[in-house]
Amino acid sequence: MASVKITQVEADRLLKMLKRTLISEINFPTIGESVEFNVAGDSKQDIFAINIFRGKINRLKYNIGARIVKNGILLLELHINPSNVHPNPDGEKITGSHWHIYSEEYGRLWAFPAENIDSEEFIENTMLFLEKFNVIESPTINFQMELV
Repeated sequence: MASVKITQVEADRLLKMLKRTLISEINFPTIGESVEFNVAGDSKQDIFAINIFRGKINRLKYNIGARIVKNGILLLELHINPSNVHPNPDGEKITGSHWHIYSEEYGRLWAFPAENIDSEEFIENTMLFLEKFNVIESPTINFQMELV
């Protein structure tokens, strides 16, 4: 589905749309695992999947992403990894944790530094992601003791 695109106007509309979870609770993934749940926007057509993945080797690495269910387009991602280096299309290198926000021109290839993100703060970063994606009704998130 990499060739599927939407306009910037549509991407901005979907990013700004208020969303509500379709489940009441999730368990934060253990090392090397992921968990996914859906949130709904204004209409039945506006369903999004949010995926939280934890690294297997580096416990401080995890990714949170939100994609449109009907076409698989990733609208927003947060990559948490203090040693990560992401090359942008213009050659600029983003070091450390960063955001990917969909654009019509670049899809999700462009990264932006994630300011004030501490990789140890799993709970706060997950809530920050949900807030940035405008999830106003989020599930209860059960975190294992190893994370807090």
